[in-house]
Amino acid sequence: MKKLLIVLLLTALLLPAARADTALRWIDGGNADRVHLRAAPDASADSLGLYFTGTGVILLEERGGWAHVMLGAVEGWMMADYLSGAYIPLMGPGRRVENPGSTWVNLRTAPSLEAAVAMRLPNGRALRLLGETADGWSYVEGGGAKGYVLTSLLSEADDQMSMDTTVMGMTAELDYIHQYNAPNGQNIYFTAVEEDVYLTYLDVNFDGVDDIVVDTVRGASNVYSEFFVFDSTSGQYVRAAAGGSEDRLSNYGLHPEYGLVSSYNNAGNAGLLHATNLYRWEGNDLRLIRSAVSDEWSEESFEGSTYTSIVHGDLLHMTVRDHDGSILWEIVMPKDNIDYESLFEQETEALWQGIR
Repeated sequence: MKKLLIVLLLTALLLPAARADTALRWIDGGNADRVHLRAAPDASADSLGLYFTGTGVILLEERGGWAHVMLGAVEGWMMADYLSGAYIPLMGPGRRVENPGSTWVNLRTAPSLEAAVAMRLPNGRALRLLGETADGWSYVEGGGAKGYVLTSLLSEADDQMSMDTTVMGMTAELDYIHQYNAPNGQNIYFTAVEEDVYLTYLDVNFDGVDDIVVDTVRGASNVYSEFFVFDSTSGQYVRAAAGGSEDRLSNYGLHPEYGLVSSYNNAGNAGLLHATNLYRWEGNDLRLIRSAVSDEWSEESFEGSTYTSIVHGDLLHMTVRDHDGSILWEIVMPKDNIDYESLFEQETEALWQGIR
């Protein structure tokens, strides 16, 4: 069995992680709010859809004034003049999940009913529209990983999808310090990686009163959000703290039928490596009640000031733990020839066992 031996001094654990320089670009349609994604580098080629200014794309190559790009799992061509290397504020309008046949919809990794389900989005969830395909799918973001939803299951959102904030300065880590004046006259402060943030009103603690949700970090696979819940006793918005390992919730999900909030973090390998947490409200804060983690099997040890981690890159390690850390379900198996769909179903069943 192939093993990767990593030996690190304890002091090295204190070093911040560097940000990778990726081929990330932003759509800039100029006077147009949307740009065609073409099937080939030709203006007469079939359109695969229209995507809004400010939507991020991965640049794969450039050829003769055209750019080969990827949006989620979809590849196509855009005119290179319509892409910018500098961040462009997103112009896509707001949408909300509205499925008359159920209480949720599937967010899929690609615009196809056969594509993998990234997560379930409950009715009422606020989303930002990034683009629309030529065959009835919407590319969306907000309160969850970017992905595709059938356009017929979305409705127009109100104008509260993106509220103006005032940038007050920057932190030592070069995050923007934002101030937002809430309807009750309260000034709310938070930090965000982006200068332009998404802010919406949503009842996240299921008390019948809308709270404030801010998406403060937009990554390629994960969106990190903060909740400011309205406290009826004080008449003030209060920042909700999340128990466990998260200061901000990644790809949050609301489950009002169980009184729970979930978070999902895509750690890579097309979602094979991930972490899911379930939280229950305790006053104005969230208490971690269960977690599921899928990562590579590792063995760790300390010898004096040296920390050693042996990572088995060919073995998948999946666990579901209760709030006290006790293991409810665990499996270690080779990555090759795994029936991922069946395995994820087992993980989901163990995570929600006794809850739903």
